[in-house]
Amino acid sequence: MAVEISVLVDNEAYPPLKPEWGLSIKVETPQWSLLWDTGATPQTLKYNASQMGKSLDVDFLVFSHRHWDHTGGYEAVNAKEVYSPYDPHFPIRAKSNPEAYEIYDGIYATRTLEAYGIREMGLVIDIEGYGQVLLVGCSHPGVHNIYASVVKDLGLKPRIVIGGFHLFGAPKRVVESVISSLKNMGAKELHPIHCSGEYAKRLAGSNAAAGFVLRLP
Repeated sequence: MAVEISVLVDNEAYPPLKPEWGLSIKVETPQWSLLWDTGATPQTLKYNASQMGKSLDVDFLVFSHRHWDHTGGYEAVNAKEVYSPYDPHFPIRAKSNPEAYEIYDGIYATRTLEAYGIREMGLVIDIEGYGQVLLVGCSHPGVHNIYASVVKDLGLKPRIVIGGFHLFGAPKRVVESVISSLKNMGAKELHPIHCSGEYAKRLAGSNAAAGFVLRLP
């Protein structure tokens, strides 16, 4: 199964895309399309999607958590189905489940975790013949804890992790520990964006930003 993963919204952007404090990632296969979070505003999401030639008509819209910089672009998206973490305060009508479950063939929502009063989940894309990609939003519960829940609940060890690692402003030793932990658990390629901080990006060796595209396998 061929999969294309495109960063539509991020704090940093390759011209002519616009940067915005927020996150949105599109995942496409020949069978389905999915949007992971919607950034902070419909305007930036629509502009960047247009610049990348990406439609915002998707089969699945999946939210990582309820914060405005991940849900604010919602009005720009036309989705057949909407999913969110298990959160009674989630501002948008969506399907949810507190435990890990399969949204569609090869698409898995992780168990909902909570930290700082925020309920959050990750999303796993299982690519036949390649392995898995873990998408994260802001990783308030810890990106390493989200990864560990994938190992425990789904028996999977994603090769790639992309999204917000919640390490901006963290002490270097904490950043180093989290990156090391992800690699020790099985991650081979890391793309920290959004709230991850420059040190995490440097350690990961990633230059991902809005406009970045992964084509797999």
